[in-house]
Amino acid sequence: MIKAVIFDKDGVLLDLEATWLNSAIAMTHFIAGLTDGRHSAETFQDIIGIDEKSRRIDADGLFAAGSMATQFSAIAEAVPQLADQLHHDQNIREKLRDVFLDARDETLAGVGSVANGDVITPLSHLHTDGYKMAVLTNDSVESATRGCADIGVTDFLEMVVGFDSGFGSKPEPKGLLAICDALSCEPREVAMVGDTFADRHAAEQAGTGAFIGISSIYPDTPKALEGIDHLLPDLTGLPNVIRSIR
Repeated sequence: MIKAVIFDKDGVLLDLEATWLNSAIAMTHFIAGLTDGRHSAETFQDIIGIDEKSRRIDADGLFAAGSMATQFSAIAEAVPQLADQLHHDQNIREKLRDVFLDARDETLAGVGSVANGDVITPLSHLHTDGYKMAVLTNDSVESATRGCADIGVTDFLEMVVGFDSGFGSKPEPKGLLAICDALSCEPREVAMVGDTFADRHAAEQAGTGAFIGISSIYPDTPKALEGIDHLLPDLTGLPNVIRSIR
């Protein structure tokens, strides 16, 4: 019996491209500048799976499905001269973080947080049905809380857990298990809703009762979500799926 639903944030509650594409583009231009013109920003965009020209994020790419650490590792493998800067130079890493977040702040100032379709209606139905809800994200708590408030879902949520909450990041399951404890639920009583391997793996490692995938390329399936029982294009049909599992 499902008693609680835990959501990833970007790509599930918030539109991933609208929220973070400008940040990813800015990051690749900064990294290109570290090579003194020997490599273009497009080189690094190809590596992490974004396209500045079409303004798309590859659902199977590292930016969508991986962590910042995996992106840096892939870039360093492709361009070894960057390895030391990306992995060990604290000054460069801090500048990269500033570039990334400054672009995010400019996006928020320009268009605000963009919901991934109608998220209010399905969360409202789940709330009415008595399900507890929370967010588990690899973003910071501050950023995630702001995004959830901007799209109007804060009142539905019991808590928001981020990479800086003390439980590590997905795909490790500790954050998910911490939410289960806080909500007084066993993992088998929880459904995780996500769009990446990190979400899926965290759910599997925690032993959740269900995992529901959100595909940005629906009806096609990203590699990370292949073989799952429940795949949706957005949250519209989620209440019915949760009820069917229950």
